[in-house]
Amino acid sequence: MFKKSMVVAPPTAEFEAVVRKPLEEALKILYKLEFDGVELSLLDPKSLSLRELERKLEDYSLEVPALSTGLNYIHYGFSLSSPSLEKREAAIRRLKEFVDLGEILGAGVIVGLMRGRLEEGMSQEEAYKHMIEGLREVCSYAEGKGVKVFFEPLNRYETQLVNTVKEAIELHETIGSGALYLLLDTFHMNIEEPVIEESIRRAGGLIGHVHVADSNRYAPGMGHIDFRSVLKALKEIGYNGYLSAEIIIKPDFKTAARTTIETLRKTEKSIV
Repeated sequence: MFKKSMVVAPPTAEFEAVVRKPLEEALKILYKLEFDGVELSLLDPKSLSLRELERKLEDYSLEVPALSTGLNYIHYGFSLSSPSLEKREAAIRRLKEFVDLGEILGAGVIVGLMRGRLEEGMSQEEAYKHMIEGLREVCSYAEGKGVKVFFEPLNRYETQLVNTVKEAIELHETIGSGALYLLLDTFHMNIEEPVIEESIRRAGGLIGHVHVADSNRYAPGMGHIDFRSVLKALKEIGYNGYLSAEIIIKPDFKTAARTTIETLRKTEKSIV
């Protein structure tokens, strides 16, 4: 019904809610557990050996549904809404580089943390304006490459810019780009959405990618989110893309990956 992937980042990544393992080690485990894909969380997409990456993906029969860009905000402060023109321009350049890689891999490009957050000396209106201008430029570039851009509503503790699905839909209307889709994340939705399923139905065909994590950001099945109800809502709107686990890896990678895939498969069977 849905394809499954996990988010894998370099071991040096300063972000807790991802697999931080050497890529081949991670791919080997995902392959053994019969995942369909791997979502790559990267810093500089130009630093990749594309030939080596494509060989590894072929060896382990895995697709790349999406490229996660947030490490560029965490490590470098690249932000579409930054008070610094230099940081805004760097964010746009880096996102375009991700689009170039996405074109080659057939992957979408995620804009989550790289939209930035309110910083000292900037109003919400000014930050939002900068974010919209930068996102519009990135989406225009992505249209020319045939690449989807996945914009992710994040919870209020991570940003003040676009926290809810309703706000993301309004942003989508403002941008007006055929390249732009929404990325819904069950962890953030559990904080911000009164009823997750209603928000899924409201977003409908705008949903391009889905992150799954339980209420505590651990693997699905380790918290209290009703994934049967969530997946049922996704099925009802006709979503047939990826469920990508962006989770805190507890107690260890193999256990978290196995718990994720077993929970999702069991849940799918219950709603067929």
